[in-house]
Amino acid sequence: MTYAAAASAQVDLSGDWVLESTQDALKYGIGPLTDMFAGIPVNDQGRQAGITYPGDEGQELNRQCQPWPTHYLFMGPWGGRFAAVHDDQGRLTAWTLSSPAYDRLAITIWMDGRPPPSPLSLHTFGGFNTGRWEGSTLVVSTSMLKDGYLERNGLPSSNRETDTFFFTRHGDELTMMGVVRDPVYLEAPWVLARTLKLVSAGSVVADPILYCMPAEVLAGFTDGYHSAIELPPREAQQLNFMQKRYDLPPIATLGGAQTMYPEFAKTIDREYKPPTAYCSLYCTGGNRRGQQADIQNR
Repeated sequence: MTYAAAASAQVDLSGDWVLESTQDALKYGIGPLTDMFAGIPVNDQGRQAGITYPGDEGQELNRQCQPWPTHYLFMGPWGGRFAAVHDDQGRLTAWTLSSPAYDRLAITIWMDGRPPPSPLSLHTFGGFNTGRWEGSTLVVSTSMLKDGYLERNGLPSSNRETDTFFFTRHGDELTMMGVVRDPVYLEAPWVLARTLKLVSAGSVVADPILYCMPAEVLAGFTDGYHSAIELPPREAQQLNFMQKRYDLPPIATLGGAQTMYPEFAKTIDREYKPPTAYCSLYCTGGNRRGQQADIQNR
């Protein structure tokens, strides 16, 4: 099979890149709350799946080393290594973007115009990725993804998810924007953004720093073989945690397209009253010990 002529790189993206922006540090640190869906255009089907998701599902033997789909590039604590791939005539045919940890697979971004495989082909967590240059921005289209999760609190993603990523280099900084579309669980495109910084060769990002070894039995979580689901009354507790903790109305915590926009805040001004209790979880400069205690008591 022949493909279109390989595209020459417009900008050199090669090197090791680490996370610089930290606005989502709490999410990729201690993780989002069980019912923290605000800002995500999740539909009713995705919302119900998130509400009934048990945190110990990730301890099942077949899921312990399960990586995330490609949108995890915008949600995890890692950057990655960009490397150019050339053919035997020296033409650039692809970029690879690796990961320093098991939870996101390395991806290949094909730049030679090859078509995607059949929709019946194997879907993977790395998907099928094609790239093109728009000025100095690398635009990547991703399809053929395996079903996974949108967030660590159980919001799902389907194998019909498609992503569009935009990578723009500004000196030693790399700005990224992603648009996630999922007709099964999202009612609108979900836009993500992040900034990476170039670091010197041979830094820790260049080598794997996080491995996964599945364990057959994890005491207190699961026997490693059986699936679980949260049913009432536990399901109701998950649904109300953020509402009770921060005195927020349900419409503000359970996500949906309207919660992505600043104008949404004006619609709940009359209903919202700041909590009177001392904030110890997801607060500016929050009390770390209080955060951990809250997590254990959830």
